[in-house]
Amino acid sequence: MSDEKPSNKGPSAHIPSADVKYSNPYNGLVYNFYTWLYDFVLFILNILFMIFFREVKVRGGHNIPPVGTPTIIVCAPHANQFIDPSLVMITARKVVYDNDKFDVNRSRQTCFVTAASGFKKPIVGQFGIATGGIPVPRQQDNLSKVDNRIVLYCPDMNKPTVIKGRVTDNSLENPGFTKRFTPKGLVGLPNFLANAKIESIPDDYTIILSSPFKNIDAPIQEKINYHIENGCTFKYAPKVDNSKVFQNVFNHLDTKGCVGIFPEGGSHDRPSLLPIKAGVAIMALGATAADPTLKVSIVPCGLNYFHRQKFRSRAVIEYGEPIIVDGEMGKHYKEDPRGAVSKLLKKVTDALYSVTENAPDYETLMTIQAARRLYKPASNNKKIPLPVVCQVNRNLLLGYSKFKDDPRIINLKTAVQNYNERLYSLGIKDHQVLMLKTGTAANIRTLVVLLNRIIKLGAFFTLALPGTILFTPVFVIAHYYSKKKQEEGLKKSVVKIKGIDLIATWKVMVALGFAPILYITYSLILVYTASTHRNWLSWLWIPFSNKVMQFFYFYGLLVLTTYGSLKTGEVGMDLLKSLAPLFVTLLYPEDTITDIQKLRNELSDEITDICNELGPEVIPNFESYRNSRKSDEDKSDSRSSSVTRSRSSSFSSLFSNALSRVNSRGSLTDIPIFADGRNFNETEDSSSSDEEIDDDNIFPSKITSIIRARRQNEKKEQ
Repeated sequence: MSDEKPSNKGPSAHIPSADVKYSNPYNGLVYNFYTWLYDFVLFILNILFMIFFREVKVRGGHNIPPVGTPTIIVCAPHANQFIDPSLVMITARKVVYDNDKFDVNRSRQTCFVTAASGFKKPIVGQFGIATGGIPVPRQQDNLSKVDNRIVLYCPDMNKPTVIKGRVTDNSLENPGFTKRFTPKGLVGLPNFLANAKIESIPDDYTIILSSPFKNIDAPIQEKINYHIENGCTFKYAPKVDNSKVFQNVFNHLDTKGCVGIFPEGGSHDRPSLLPIKAGVAIMALGATAADPTLKVSIVPCGLNYFHRQKFRSRAVIEYGEPIIVDGEMGKHYKEDPRGAVSKLLKKVTDALYSVTENAPDYETLMTIQAARRLYKPASNNKKIPLPVVCQVNRNLLLGYSKFKDDPRIINLKTAVQNYNERLYSLGIKDHQVLMLKTGTAANIRTLVVLLNRIIKLGAFFTLALPGTILFTPVFVIAHYYSKKKQEEGLKKSVVKIKGIDLIATWKVMVALGFAPILYITYSLILVYTASTHRNWLSWLWIPFSNKVMQFFYFYGLLVLTTYGSLKTGEVGMDLLKSLAPLFVTLLYPEDTITDIQKLRNELSDEITDICNELGPEVIPNFESYRNSRKSDEDKSDSRSSSVTRSRSSSFSSLFSNALSRVNSRGSLTDIPIFADGRNFNETEDSSSSDEEIDDDNIFPSKITSIIRARRQNEKKEQ
């Protein structure tokens, strides 16, 4: 890799070599063993996700550029560790272009930039290699313990970046920092408490940090003796040279491949995005600087989960409109690396905020979701498609970010939280409130419905029992192992809150490894029983006498039984959840039911009024959406993950510039708070133009700037 010096002072541009010859089996232009292996791995993962997830929806698949276009899919939030990249690879691979005017293939094989430490894991590493993963070394993964005879301490907590060292053994003359360490190396405190980069090393006893250790509060200081001269042991990792990573990414892009990356770094479970790292901008700009004829498409991808850690949860994968990085931007990168990276990084950040939900805290997110359910739409449509739920939440979060200090919003937030607490105490959900009935006749009907559902529930329970018993060992081991990994992850991370991002991954990984072994064991036991105690299985039809055939017969039968029980149990769980409002109707006084329904109606009216009043200050052309309905309301939403529409049948959105329309059954374009924030009175041809959009007028930049300002304030407070 060459480092060209810019004309102005500042960091040098990272420009990979364009002379390296590279054969890329994942660019969609060839098909060989590596390509087949990639598809085989995705086939296995797809089966696993069909079992783990109840529903996975894809939106904006038409935004993925066709085969032959250098592409970087930049994904956020990184909320489900190894599951996140797998879902993106599967959905990007399934997308095709269904339009007679365009004969192009948009099915892409995405190769993810992955932490090098992941390739060392037994199962995960093999999957990473098989799917063309690009390993990237991380300093924190290379931390190793420094000589125990040397300790660190901070002589003055008012100057937390100045760190001193001393020796605890006379066999050492001094700590020898100038010989042991280098600038940009990483220093780590014990028990994964915090890490910090070295800015300079004035002498053998002193280290100047680029920024203080984060989250070093008083109890932690006492625990590690960091703030007193006793000091504490520590770890160190040398500066990492990422030139090979940039070269590998460039090789993929130069051969028209598709690269995936999570710019937040590691996975986390926070309600908002972590600061976006500059790597993705450097990769795209470096590639176009090395080859000015190259045009790299950066596609934002939002991963939105509903109860991500739970079995049979739901997910929405949303692709936004690509950001095009061309040779002119690469030229600017050569001249002013810092400025070019900063400008592109802002665009990427805004694009990611356009396809993700970001709340300042979990409590606010819960309040926003409740407000979305309570808002009264202008149309008669009550069914909101799952992908649109994510967009609605983003619109409401945008409004909340702007008006959160308004007394009406503060009071409304408190009222919604109180309403949620009332629902929790009754054991019901918001959508079940309107199901509650009052009166003698209603109670009789409710009792009949309750008995009917209990009988059905018993039948479904009986049908689901065999498969549940068979799969119980997997459930138990997966639960406890994922909890163990959750605890380990929390110890190693300073950004995780509860470590929920690790649970689903390890549930799937345990099932992947343990379930086949378990069912092979079951099958072998049945084969042995059939040959030695055939009368024990007289109730079971066994069409084969050959033991090998019996084994495959039993294995298939067990798998089908378990899957049938899974689907049956899913219906049973829906029935079980529907019993709560029936019990409330029968057991609670009529006044309690009337009060909760009245409270819901009052909250719904208040939320609707406030949204309609403040909406014009958040969403442009707000009134036009209230008073008009689109003539093309019946156009389909982004179809299944295997079929998408042409760009000419899509329209720009406030949050993702080119989101798909909602189908006529659930269209929300005439609902103010659900509507998109740009003027769409233009013809379809104009909406599909490739004209550059003024980034300063895109609303995600507003919410991004709000969050940036909040982070700056937090830094000042620290």
